[in-house]
Amino acid sequence: MPIHPDSNALLKAIPLVLEGVSVDVFDVDGSSAVSFGQRKGDAEQVRINVPSGELVASIGPEDPSLELVRALLTTIAERERLESDMESMNGSALRLLEQVSMMGEALPRLSAGGDDAEIAALGSRACHRAASVQRVVYLAGDPQKEYCDVVIHDAGESGRRLVDCGVELDPIQPVTGLLQEILSADGVLLRTVPDGENLGEAGSVENMAERQVLGVPVTYGSGEKRVILGALILIDRARTMADEDDSCEALLGNAECEVAESFAAMLGAVLGARKVAELGKELAMAQTIQQQILPEGPVVLDGFEVAADYFACGAVGGDYYDYLPLSDGRTMVVVADVSGHNLASGMIMVGARAMLRTMALVHDAPEQVFTRVGELMYQDLTRTERFLTAAAVALQPNGRTVDYVSAGHNDLMIYHAASDSVERLESEDVILGFLPKEKYSARQLLLEPGDCILLYTDGIPEATDQVGEMYGEDRLSQLFAQLAPNHSAQRILNGIMQELDVFRRGQTGTDDVTAVVIRCIDEGRKR
Repeated sequence: MPIHPDSNALLKAIPLVLEGVSVDVFDVDGSSAVSFGQRKGDAEQVRINVPSGELVASIGPEDPSLELVRALLTTIAERERLESDMESMNGSALRLLEQVSMMGEALPRLSAGGDDAEIAALGSRACHRAASVQRVVYLAGDPQKEYCDVVIHDAGESGRRLVDCGVELDPIQPVTGLLQEILSADGVLLRTVPDGENLGEAGSVENMAERQVLGVPVTYGSGEKRVILGALILIDRARTMADEDDSCEALLGNAECEVAESFAAMLGAVLGARKVAELGKELAMAQTIQQQILPEGPVVLDGFEVAADYFACGAVGGDYYDYLPLSDGRTMVVVADVSGHNLASGMIMVGARAMLRTMALVHDAPEQVFTRVGELMYQDLTRTERFLTAAAVALQPNGRTVDYVSAGHNDLMIYHAASDSVERLESEDVILGFLPKEKYSARQLLLEPGDCILLYTDGIPEATDQVGEMYGEDRLSQLFAQLAPNHSAQRILNGIMQELDVFRRGQTGTDDVTAVVIRCIDEGRKR
């Protein structure tokens, strides 16, 4: 029956009440579905459209019931439209409930997934069922990369991981064209395949589409902290029995867009949280490694007191200090600073430390060590867009002559007890790794008992107070001059760190802080 049974009963009653009136109900294709009453040849017709077709009443031209019949048919047509809207709403509500149920079931399963691939597979397959599409593909990657990895390609109940799907889809997708647009989008992108054509190149995700492609980025976080993890792509809405019967096109629409956004949000939340947790573990491990590579305590060297301290502004820093034995028996005290203060900077510093230690064992001069390390680290530093500054002094037990070398590092400060003044020596050489074949040179310094050397990183002079004023080299030089007379290396160092903390009002700085104080002593008059 093309119309609702209650409407059908009303139409059937019209010829019984109004003599000479007949009613025909036509389907959308114009064929007659049902007739009530006897149609007359000279009758006028009243035609009223309904969602399922058309109502046609036949009535005599002079019949006074004409307007009444028109009003009755109009009322029945309104009722039919209301019934149709209600059925549509019920269907949409039912589908929405099914989708919500699927999402509710999917989220805990995603959270319990063993690895990223399993989570992507669970989410993609749940999205496939909820959206009723032909295929769902999840790719891992972001717009800054050249390629994305196809993690899962779900093509229905038989859909498995990419290697088992038997579908022509390249496992590595270049981040160009539509994929680039999807990864860079703020929401859902929907593209239609032009008649008789294909989207994209053979082997691409969009090339599999016959009618439409729907894509949404999978992200974690928001604003400036928003991170793109990948893309969720839906291909062609699945045809239903109704689609086939009505010979209409099965197209993606708002419902599928909402489903895709919801599942992309779930995948982003779960995968992002896992990555944050993994990064936390990596940072903790890196922090442990970095703490382990620092000296366990001060070096014991006849004729000198040495004290050092190091504070990272984050979990992992880019500063470093060490005491390295040179091949000629001297000890090289080195301070270094990799640009940045994150995991990458910390790992580069670990590599630099290994090279410095290795080169110190085979060279007897600090300038030779710096020259060789600069050559070895040139490729790594230029490729990672990092730079490394360093300064070192070579100390001979009970010696008074000190060799000093600096690779673009902060000024070396020397307190001369005889003149009660601080001398500052600027670096004369470039940073390590800036040039592929840079040759470093050393300067000789003559120390007397009571003289002190201060090596430090830029976290001290570039520290700021609450109004943004920097501590500065001059302030540090004045403080060093006040603390150095008749104080041990450790007391001088403690005073510098305490004053810096007061200047910053106890706040953590934005850069790592490292300082080493070397004090020349008379063995008979240690303090």
